[in-house]
Amino acid sequence: MTELTIRAARPKDAPAIARLSRELNEVVGDSTEHCTPENIKTTLFGHDASFHVLVAEKDGAAVGYAVWHAYYDSGHGGAGAWLAEVCVGRDGRGEGVGRALFEAVIEDVRESPATFMMWTSSETDAAEGLYESSGGKAKAVRRWELNDL
Repeated sequence: MTELTIRAARPKDAPAIARLSRELNEVVGDSTEHCTPENIKTTLFGHDASFHVLVAEKDGAAVGYAVWHAYYDSGHGGAGAWLAEVCVGRDGRGEGVGRALFEAVIEDVRESPATFMMWTSSETDAAEGLYESSGGKAKAVRRWELNDL
């Protein structure tokens, strides 16, 4: 594998993140209509955004990204981190990019007030393997959505 770099994302990464987001949503069967550079720039990099975004680059090209944000959970009695997404595009799959992003998120979270991290999974074999081998514990949950608010 070519050297991989993980860094904090910047607004100028919005087109690459939008492209990668479309690839992810196509794989998991979700809508891609919102995967535009404008939407990514507004939601992830707006002045009031609370998201932490990391980008994985190989040879200067974005091949993946991860997004997390802080939240409160009464079951843990304090601050936590919610891993919103780990996305690896076609050009980075099978090369350890997902693991590198996941580990970078963990390091990022360790520097925050959070004492735990939670996430949901799209249940792809690659995602399940990564999370299990990283020590994650699966819990049965239902995902609820309220759309078009």
